[in-house]
Amino acid sequence: MRSLTTWLSSRGPEVAQALDQRREAICSAVTNRLKSTFSGLLTDVESRYGGQYQQMTFSRTPQRLHRLLLVALALQAPSVLQREIEWSVRLLLRHGVTQHHIQSMVRWYFDAAQREVALDDQDRDNLAALEEAILATVYAIGDETSP
Repeated sequence: MRSLTTWLSSRGPEVAQALDQRREAICSAVTNRLKSTFSGLLTDVESRYGGQYQQMTFSRTPQRLHRLLLVALALQAPSVLQREIEWSVRLLLRHGVTQHHIQSMVRWYFDAAQREVALDDQDRDNLAALEEAILATVYAIGDETSP
């Protein structure tokens, strides 16, 4: 397998475009999974923000991950993705979202992307490498914030 950097420079923009063409299907699948699996998440925050916080968060979080991934692919800049994931994880952890919740959402995003977008084996392998890098970042941040 070529290095991730080499793959990003040769295929990143094309894969970003392919993912973005299926954005609605990918993000909707993740949103629906979040709603069905974590229905009790953020309910304490929900009452303080007028009852729409959970729905908005479950909808916007997969879209944000999608946009971050597109930037990393199109600009061949996985470091941007890593920095933004670090910031997002720290923020979410402060609101009762756990490592498990975040890692589940990341896995569901990449599962949906694999289902919705026709990719060759090399693209699938490199997207899996990006997924693992994101999951490792989430894990590292979660460990660093644990008591």
